Amino acid sequence: MQGYNASRGATGTKTDTPLQEIPQSISVITADQMRDQGATNVQQALRYTPGVMADSYGPDSRVDSFQIRGMSADVYLDGMRTTNSWWNSQRLDPYMLERMEVLRGPSSVLYGSTTTAGLLNLVTKRPQAQDLHEVGVQYGSFNRKQIQTDHTGKITADGQWLYRIIGIARGSDYQTDYVKDDRVVVMPAVTWRPTERTSWTVIATYQKDKTGSSTGFMPHSGTIFPNPNGQIPSNRFAGDPATDLYQTETRSIASLFEHRFSDWLKVSHNMRYSDIDGIYNTVYANSFSANPYLDPAQRTVSRYVDFSNANRKTFTSDTNAELKFDTHAVSHKLLVGLDYRRMSEGSMAGGSLDTTPFDLYSPTYNPIALPDMMRMPGLVQRQVGFYVQDQIRWGQLIGVFGLRHDTASSDIEGLDKQTDRAVTGRAGLMYELPFGLTPYVSYAQSFDPQFGTAAYGNSQCNDSPSGLCKPVRGEQYEVGFKYRHSKDLAVNGALFDITQKNRTTSDPSGIGMVQIGRARIRGAELEVLATIARDVDLIGAYTYLDAKIVDGDNAGKRIETVPQHQASLWAKYRFALLGVDGFSLGGGVRYIGSVWDGADTIQTPGYTLVDAMVAWENKNWRFQVNGTNLTDKTYYTACLTRGDCFFGNRRSVIASLTYKF
Repeated sequence: MQGYNASRGATGTKTDTPLQEIPQSISVITADQMRDQGATNVQQALRYTPGVMADSYGPDSRVDSFQIRGMSADVYLDGMRTTNSWWNSQRLDPYMLERMEVLRGPSSVLYGSTTTAGLLNLVTKRPQAQDLHEVGVQYGSFNRKQIQTDHTGKITADGQWLYRIIGIARGSDYQTDYVKDDRVVVMPAVTWRPTERTSWTVIATYQKDKTGSSTGFMPHSGTIFPNPNGQIPSNRFAGDPATDLYQTETRSIASLFEHRFSDWLKVSHNMRYSDIDGIYNTVYANSFSANPYLDPAQRTVSRYVDFSNANRKTFTSDTNAELKFDTHAVSHKLLVGLDYRRMSEGSMAGGSLDTTPFDLYSPTYNPIALPDMMRMPGLVQRQVGFYVQDQIRWGQLIGVFGLRHDTASSDIEGLDKQTDRAVTGRAGLMYELPFGLTPYVSYAQSFDPQFGTAAYGNSQCNDSPSGLCKPVRGEQYEVGFKYRHSKDLAVNGALFDITQKNRTTSDPSGIGMVQIGRARIRGAELEVLATIARDVDLIGAYTYLDAKIVDGDNAGKRIETVPQHQASLWAKYRFALLGVDGFSLGGGVRYIGSVWDGADTIQTPGYTLVDAMVAWENKNWRFQVNGTNLTDKTYYTACLTRGDCFFGNRRSVIASLTYKF
């Protein structure tokens, strides 16, 4: 894809379909957009996307923390889910990706156990027939040093065999003291195309990330509230430098196969196996009480110590057949499929509360003794789903209808096996007007079983007679429009009403979860993608969300960390300077409104951030400088009722130089 304005996507229907013909909100973040905006991780690449809170908990060194329509969303890679829990998962680098597709709203009909929010599908770079070779280097804030390389082309002269290999090596510090952000990636891929009707791509990946605990869970006093000692510095490290480590080592192999028997029948079979080793040694502030400070001067706190080692093996597969046919005046694109996922995990874990006073304003780092670790019960989770979808067209009327049955289970040593089953549906209608406007209406359901990891067992709901959490169920009504005037202008808008049942939250009285009843999220989104006079590219987005608990505990309260208003605008201008072509200048403004703590007692103020880019490119070279949060604003992304706050991203400037040959 060239530029910012994609016209097609595969995530919304699992078929090659114009975005204009999918009755659901979808945004595509292209490789050009990620490069121009200088995204160094996935959550940064989402900052200018409607409906998305990209930095929900600030600059988290461990995972990509983002929300879609006020809820956490699942991450998929090439159409297959990447993980079942928030830690010990592969964190993809934007340099590995061709594009990112954000599917907003319930998506269980095609993808099984997913949250009501929708999903983010990451699409890896594939082998190409046209030769491409590049080597790039980066240097920037927090002593970031990275080298990256990408090579693709033909293996055989006839183009039947293609290859691609991507490599990344990075050594970096982080916004938080004593935290690293190191990475090594090697991703080779081979494509075999024996005929025009058959394609088979195999992608292998080795990735090792070594970082630490950038999030210190700092108390309200000294962050959002005044403290006699002033504000806690945003780079404050609350852990133990001698032991702090968050490390994941991923080995995976994926197979993407497609064969077209005829113009009306195509079969696809995709699968991936991954093996991930994780180490998580962390020490963090005990801010989870009304008065977390141990001394009258409000300087010292106790700290939690948690250590975990885990190995996770995951196998996923998705097989489907696409059949095209007509019934009188109605054309059909029928998709029938079966997907399967199995995850097994073994782990060692231990934790304790260290009551030694730790000074958040003038820290002294003394070694902390490792807690006793014990083997946790082994875990196996499975999901199998059968789905059917029919995309129909009758003149200017377009319809998408789907139905699915899922069985999901969690089996932990020593505990009863938990099995949940569900049928989910989807229906959408669009009407194609002759001047490029396509209004639509849709309905969709979601199914999200609440399973834990081996370290914690099946999710425990203390308000449930069985002690186990029920699946979270959701449904969404959406009306919207899609307007595309040639490739230079696309405008998308939507109004939606989401109901989520059995929503979970942390149990304030102890370990475990509670299911608080129903939540309702109503909102509106607007997205504009435009190219003006072939020299200016624009991305504009606005989101309104009214997210509240409507039944059960905290009824009437706003959902935590969800801003009511978000708006962003990014523009890039291409120009010549002193007769030399290839210059471009970009800039963006992001506004994120205030958020609440979950009990409507603490409101974290909104903030406005400014980003910029300048670049020069010719046939062989590209030089680019990106700056984010140029004013170096200190802000907080969220403060929760349990007692902690999260710092936002401070200013970052990164220069990159790429040589193409």
